[in-house]
Amino acid sequence: MADGGAAPQITTAVAGADGAVVLRERYTVYPGRPLPDLNSPNALAYAVEDRRGGRPLFALALSPDLPVRLATIQSMRGQQFSSVLALIDYGFAFWQPLGRETMIVLFERPSGGRLVASLDETFQPLSDPDYQKIILRPLVQGMEELKGRGVVHRAIRPTNIFFMDAERTRPVIGECISAPPGFDQPTLCEPLESAMALPEGRGTGSSADDMYALGVTLLYILIGRRPGGQNRGRDLIRARIANGSFTALTGDARFPIAMIEVLRGLLIDDSQQRWDLEAMKLWVAGRRLSPILAKPEKRAQRAFRIGGQEVMSRRDLALALADHWDQAAQPVMEGLVEVWLRRALDEKEAAEAVAELVRQASFPGASNSGMTTDSVIARVCLRLDPHGPIRFKGARFLPEGLGPALAVASTRGKDVRAIVESLLREMPEAWFEVQTTFDPANVSLISQIKQIRSYLRQPQPGFGVERCLYELNESLPCLSPLVASEYVLEIEDLLPALDRAAKRVDAKSWPADRHIVAFVAARFRFDVEKQIAALNSPQADTSALGLLSLLAVLQWKLGPETLPGLSGWIGALVAPIIASYHNRDVRKRLEKEVPKLVRKGSLPDLYNALDDVEERQKDLDGFAWAKAEFAGAEQEILDMEADAAHRETQAQRIGQQSAAVVSVMIGLITVCVFLALQVW
Repeated sequence: MADGGAAPQITTAVAGADGAVVLRERYTVYPGRPLPDLNSPNALAYAVEDRRGGRPLFALALSPDLPVRLATIQSMRGQQFSSVLALIDYGFAFWQPLGRETMIVLFERPSGGRLVASLDETFQPLSDPDYQKIILRPLVQGMEELKGRGVVHRAIRPTNIFFMDAERTRPVIGECISAPPGFDQPTLCEPLESAMALPEGRGTGSSADDMYALGVTLLYILIGRRPGGQNRGRDLIRARIANGSFTALTGDARFPIAMIEVLRGLLIDDSQQRWDLEAMKLWVAGRRLSPILAKPEKRAQRAFRIGGQEVMSRRDLALALADHWDQAAQPVMEGLVEVWLRRALDEKEAAEAVAELVRQASFPGASNSGMTTDSVIARVCLRLDPHGPIRFKGARFLPEGLGPALAVASTRGKDVRAIVESLLREMPEAWFEVQTTFDPANVSLISQIKQIRSYLRQPQPGFGVERCLYELNESLPCLSPLVASEYVLEIEDLLPALDRAAKRVDAKSWPADRHIVAFVAARFRFDVEKQIAALNSPQADTSALGLLSLLAVLQWKLGPETLPGLSGWIGALVAPIIASYHNRDVRKRLEKEVPKLVRKGSLPDLYNALDDVEERQKDLDGFAWAKAEFAGAEQEILDMEADAAHRETQAQRIGQQSAAVVSVMIGLITVCVFLALQVW
């Protein structure tokens, strides 16, 4: 789903007060010498000097908030291409214009510049022989070179064609690594399915998408102006839906008859029928192929009206419902869409599917099972346009574009709630259900999406949206504010970055926010679930120990040997751990030992000292013995108090009995004396 790959950090160094950096002790990149003519939409170009001489180069400073195509960078790095812009090398450096670290990618510099800077530019078309020699054949060769490297380009467009020579006779296909697949593409250059998605939600796609983009590029160069006439954005998409992309884009343009076959083959909307590279090579070699005729979209007998717009086909209605989401509930839930499908389009199967969705939503408790009104609208859109993107409120994405869609929404201040809710409502599974062909690659994607959903349902650190971000985007750097100024892409770089961050943060803050914990959980190949569970404990000592344990495991497995800054940071937070010991002597000893361990810079040693198993057990045993002794002494006191009370009661009873006996004796004696006196 994401374009990832292992990325060894490349040593960089500041080479002067002007902020220039040196990559690999060879390439000097100058932030004070921009090359705006070579900019990409999301990466700025700068001058480069190669200390060993050789061919001229330029650098792109990539946007650090976008998941770049790291696996593609590694695949193309150092490779020789004749019709693709050569990627020389890459590295990471603090980039003065951005005020933070970012990735710098070096390319061979095209002497002839860019074909056009804007799709709105016009020019005199080439003659047919020159066109085929200068444009067509080299671009087809470029497509073959990309295929040989297993690269799906997803950024082929007229503004991304360059000339390597000043005479502008050697065209090359430009870079494709500075943004997610399809992100920089105008909707004009995207097949309908991805054109209707948000740029960040288009997904990796396939070579069929590149062939379509090649068709648009060839058409533009052939006619010397923007294809599609005055139509832009949604208007152009609707025209393409209604008439087919070939007809909508060519319009009344005039070009050689021989090229009609090529453009029909490349611009057909059915990706299964679209020409692949082999068909294109056969045509270039002189073989003429069977003509392809696009199957027009079935049109309704009467229009469906929504949001002041009239639609005439299923696909157009799906587009309109998504564009007017707030107005879509009434026609969908009241059966107007079903009736239109049944009567105006004679699409009984689709009408019954829509009716069933509405019925499911009307059952008691349906909202609790996921069938909310929004879910119904989204599923109806999928029934109307199975090959289109998932549409849910403001979100528009294809399943394989989920990762970049979530990343761009998170890093560029967009609302992620629609994407998250669509996942929780199982919209990706609904998309797979309506597909007419089986793609084995979808099996692993479905499994990954299910796992992602389980993370979303757990709100504690180490899970949630942050965990999903890093699981879905292997080339997205850690977004924690604690390391925001650095480009922490690999897990090995996290602790050194936190060690440097310790000098500028509040010592009372924690060195592990939600992004840090999620980044570790996603990128660290060892199981740290126990550490994360402890970190999330409501008990202060357990939570602090979990934090220390998590970072200690990282240092133990990955290094570096010493982290004085981070150790000091952690050392200021371990008071609850020390306080959890019951033995006062142990607490005093640990309070003296911690500063020494902090200066040593070893988190594993600090952890072992604070959570020594034998020491902890002795403390627990001692505390249990002390509790037992206390309980015994307390029982003795209670027993003594009880005995004293018993003796007092007994004494009182005996005294009373004795007094009674004495009283009786005295009485008897008195009676006897009285009687005796009477007798005498």
